[in-house]
Amino acid sequence: MSHSADVAPTPERAIVSVGVLTASLPLAQSFQHASSGLIDRLEEVVVKVGLADGTVGWGEVRGNAPYVTGETQSRIVAALSDVHAPAVVATRPTTPTALNRLLAGLAMGNSSARAAVSIAAEDAWARQAGLPLQAMLGAGDVKTVRVHGTIPFCAPDEAARRAERYLDIGIRRIKQRVGLSFEEDVARMRAIGDVLKNHPAGPEAEIAADANQAWNAKEALRRIATFERLGLAFLEQPVRAADIRGLKEVRDGAGIPIIADESVGTPGTLMQVIEAGAADGFHFKLVKAGGPRQLMGMVAIAEAAGLGYMMGQMDEGQLATAAALHCAAASNPFSCELWGFQRVGSQPFSGLEFVDGTIRLPDGPGLGITIDEDGLTPVAHFGTPFA
Repeated sequence: MSHSADVAPTPERAIVSVGVLTASLPLAQSFQHASSGLIDRLEEVVVKVGLADGTVGWGEVRGNAPYVTGETQSRIVAALSDVHAPAVVATRPTTPTALNRLLAGLAMGNSSARAAVSIAAEDAWARQAGLPLQAMLGAGDVKTVRVHGTIPFCAPDEAARRAERYLDIGIRRIKQRVGLSFEEDVARMRAIGDVLKNHPAGPEAEIAADANQAWNAKEALRRIATFERLGLAFLEQPVRAADIRGLKEVRDGAGIPIIADESVGTPGTLMQVIEAGAADGFHFKLVKAGGPRQLMGMVAIAEAAGLGYMMGQMDEGQLATAAALHCAAASNPFSCELWGFQRVGSQPFSGLEFVDGTIRLPDGPGLGITIDEDGLTPVAHFGTPFA
């Protein structure tokens, strides 16, 4: 797999302005998993980047997901306003390499803040070039990305209804949340399994699960024995993110693939998990990696190790989803959890379309997403005024 090099730096490519904005997106369906608590709205942070020629790009990250990144909306806004945005407009980077080198040296951690700036800049540079972001990342002209569906904690009959609906609209992999009550986990899994047995598309479909760090290794292995008998295709993140030894213990003792998510936030932690032989595959996300180029670097590491990976995201708006979709289009994930806007009741972003189990990437350059600025709350601005 090839990834494109930087376009030659020219003055019109310089980043001359950065805006920091927020959005509160109400959810039509609240959700929770083993480490999140109840979530009924998405507290987003949005970055607007302006280039010297007037081209504008946008980036979005989830602010209320500290259980994954350690960051909150206020912390991301503070990092952007106090550190990242002033440094970017003072330095005026003209290429992704220059920008990411700058961001990496500014403040330890803060992956969501770095991702927001990186996504916005990549959007601007791709718009300026008249190309979709996937082309800037080395892809061809991928039109659609197949996605899988997720089922939250709910009653078994509700899980069955959601599974049937997913199968009806073309989704063939269904991943359920587990980790709060094992008995209820099993009941939901059996209900979903019954749907697969009776649905015409059932033979093509499979069930997976995500424990979101719910157990220790011994608890996970006891539960996996039951899940295996129920036909589970894979289990994601059974133990705490930092428990690499426990993750390896589970992987060594399980009869199904174990996928690492929170344990592989950066290229460095990915290398640790690979060297430990602690996972069969990985779940990559922009907010953990720190931006599109870092995420594509993690893709290259996984591919070099001969291990599979999923492309995913937090529940986010269409702007953040589009960024992850372009990364998926430029790589070869075995599955994509990129329907993170499905539960949002209303949002100031548009351009994505669901078609028969896939998300259609929007036409047009950059991320291809339309932004309604009236739905955003300005927080800070640095550099020259936007054109």
